[in-house]
Amino acid sequence: MEALARAGDGATARTMVRNFSQGLGPGDAPAARAALVWSRAVLTETEALAQERRDGLLEAARLYEEAAAAYGELPRPYSQALTTEGAARCVLAADTGDTADGADTAGGVEAAAAADAADATASPAGKTAKAGKAGKATGSVSPDRKTGGEAVPAPDEAATTAALAELESCARRFTDLGAVWDAARARALLRTRQPARKGRPPGRPSHADQLSPREEEVAQLAVAGLTNREIAATLHLSPRTVEQHIAGAMRKTGALSRRDLAHRLGGAP
Repeated sequence: MEALARAGDGATARTMVRNFSQGLGPGDAPAARAALVWSRAVLTETEALAQERRDGLLEAARLYEEAAAAYGELPRPYSQALTTEGAARCVLAADTGDTADGADTAGGVEAAAAADAADATASPAGKTAKAGKAGKATGSVSPDRKTGGEAVPAPDEAATTAALAELESCARRFTDLGAVWDAARARALLRTRQPARKGRPPGRPSHADQLSPREEEVAQLAVAGLTNREIAATLHLSPRTVEQHIAGAMRKTGALSRRDLAHRLGGAP
């Protein structure tokens, strides 16, 4: 359903969600009902992006948050992290001034990734602790262009900060769960919203024979089976830079191949 919605076939996606909802009936099926809310969040998000509607993005964030809470009760940590990421993503998209003014916000991170290299798909996700309140927050105000309705306030600074914190938490949880591609996607979105940290001395830090954070991130994606172009698109790097990071990781670990690199990384404490 999500693939159809994000590919632009909203009609088929809506039909699938409607049929799924009708098939659930009144029975107690918490996992299925959480999935239904998640599906509705995806539909709401994709339609809001297509119609450039800030209010739709905030409603999608609320639905993602509801799904995340349901998955937290089950518990299903991976699904909870994905829906939490989705809520944060929608709040941040609603905070982008161009969202309500008519610019294409179908995902700044996806657009940048496509420009950098190849196609890289990402599963949806997310929640933010204050996403449900974002629609009431004060901030820059613009009307929803496609609807011509009243001005919808953007999330305020507190809501945006909370969304960024949730996104950071998601990246850590994905890493803990071994979902390295999901973690890289969350960090890539964070990098589009957070300024570079200041205060580090000039020059690159020396990591000697230890993997640098970037080398480790690239190596984890490589051993997960991603191609260099997929890694480049995910991390907003050039394929050549990815090659250099993989070569550095293999040299430092003594790996003779990508398969050997996977073995050595897996055996590392």
